[in-house]
Amino acid sequence: MSVLVLGRPAVRAGGVVRHPARRMVRVLLGVLAVRANRALPLEWIIDALWPVRPPASAAANVRSHLAELRRLLDAVDPDGAGIVTSRAGYVLAADPDVVDVTQFQHLLAEGRELRACGADADAARCLARAVGLWRGPVMSGAPVPDVVRPDVTVLDEQRLCAIEDLAEVRLALGCAHDLVPALAGLVVEHPLRERLWHNLVGALAAAGRRTEALAVYQRLVRVLDSELGVEPSASTAALYEAVRRDRRG
Repeated sequence: MSVLVLGRPAVRAGGVVRHPARRMVRVLLGVLAVRANRALPLEWIIDALWPVRPPASAAANVRSHLAELRRLLDAVDPDGAGIVTSRAGYVLAADPDVVDVTQFQHLLAEGRELRACGADADAARCLARAVGLWRGPVMSGAPVPDVVRPDVTVLDEQRLCAIEDLAEVRLALGCAHDLVPALAGLVVEHPLRERLWHNLVGALAAAGRRTEALAVYQRLVRVLDSELGVEPSASTAALYEAVRRDRRG
């Protein structure tokens, strides 16, 4: 069984994916999964589902939505993740590898540890698995409540860091050609993340596309100057100089 919220909220088992039918239940699955194995008080859940003006029946509605979600979880796998009621509130109780959020964070940490130990090939496989868990934005297709917005912001940042880590380790393994298309798209999507630009310059240079690498660096200079009024970091400038001095490609 898998609880999926790195994308559209869903539950999967045996290759079958089930999405909660009602929007409120999708939001409930999302907030429970983002904070898996932590107790969420009833009042907190009400704020998540009705941030402006909760109805008089909010508490009863929450219990109804929880019951529907329990039925979905039980139907997919009665021995998998479940919703537990405690004095502190409601908990999505699940093993870390069941919820894609916690699985992603575990794989990211493991990949970084492997990389620090010099096991680049194993690190690349681990980081690729972590990045591959993302099917879209967190809780795609459902509104992200303000109460979990900080958690979602952290996850979005971790995803980009995982992509950057993976690019760097794959570059070290000599996979430059495969990296260029993805990185070229990412710098358009995230133009102020210099590390992505740095990786793109390095990938182009390693692929023998020196002229393009130099042009990408100049684009970065213009973007940083116009948007932030700063220059590239010393490490990116040093990479540019190394590429500029290399007359191959």
